[in-house]
Amino acid sequence: MRWLMGVLVLATAAPALAFEGEIAAKSIGDTPNGAVQLEIYVAKNGDLRVDTSAKGPKGQANRASYIKPAKGKYDYALDHDRKQATKIPKDTITKMAQSQADKQESKKANVEIKKIGTDTVAGQSTRHLRVIDKDEGSTADLWLSDRYPARLWQRIFSFGGDGGKSPSSGWTQVMEKEYGFKPGFVMKMLSKDKGGRQSGLEVIRMQEKKVAAGKFAVPAGYKVTDVPDMPEGMPNMKMPTTEEEAEKMREEWMKKMQEQQR
Repeated sequence: MRWLMGVLVLATAAPALAFEGEIAAKSIGDTPNGAVQLEIYVAKNGDLRVDTSAKGPKGQANRASYIKPAKGKYDYALDHDRKQATKIPKDTITKMAQSQADKQESKKANVEIKKIGTDTVAGQSTRHLRVIDKDEGSTADLWLSDRYPARLWQRIFSFGGDGGKSPSSGWTQVMEKEYGFKPGFVMKMLSKDKGGRQSGLEVIRMQEKKVAAGKFAVPAGYKVTDVPDMPEGMPNMKMPTTEEEAEKMREEWMKKMQEQQR
C-alpha cells in the first residue's frame, strides 16, 4: 500500500525519546512459517536494539539482532550463530530512505479513511481506523494509541536512516488536513492487499523500565566486520513495503555480504 509506506517508512533523526523500556511484538496475518517475534529495547537517549526470532522454511530457528545507536556513524547487524557483528554505515540506509522519499513526493494519496471505533491492545486504549486505497484496492487497519508519540513508533519500526528527508512529513500533513488523520503510536496494524493476503504487526507488551547500557553494545567475543555501502549484485535495491519484502531484502543483503567476506 503506497500511502502507508509513505507514512510509516521513515528516515528520521535519532532524537532523545521520552520512553525507555521494553516492547514485545509479533507479526500477524498470513505467515506460512509462523509469526516473527520481536523483543525491542529502547533507551531514553534514543539507542535502540531489536531482537528477532522466527522459524525458517525447514523449521530451523533463526535469530538476529539489530543495534541502532543514537549517535555514531554505524548500526550493527548481529549474526548470533556466527558470533559476528556487521557494521552498516548509517549513510547507506539514509540514502535508500532518501530515494524513497523523493518518489513519494510526486504521489497523491487516493484513500478513504473510516473511523471504526475504539479497542484495547496490550492494555492500551486505541483508536481503530481503516484506510482504503482506492487505486490499489487494498486496506490497512490501524489501532493507534495516544499515550506515546508517533515518532517513537517511527524510530522503532521504520526501515530508515538517521537524517535526510522524511517521506512521511508531507504525507502526514496531507492526511491530517484532508482526512483528519491523527498520528499515534501504532499498537497494531493489519494490511490486506487486493488478493486478500494479510500481513501486519501487533504489540503484545509495552513496559517502561530502565534498560542496561550493555544491551546496546556489540557482545563481547563477536567479530566486527565492515560492509560496503551497497553489496555488489544489488544495484536496484528498493525500500520494502511489506514484512515479506523486508525479510527477503535482509536475507539477500546478508547473503551478499557473506559472499564478499569469503
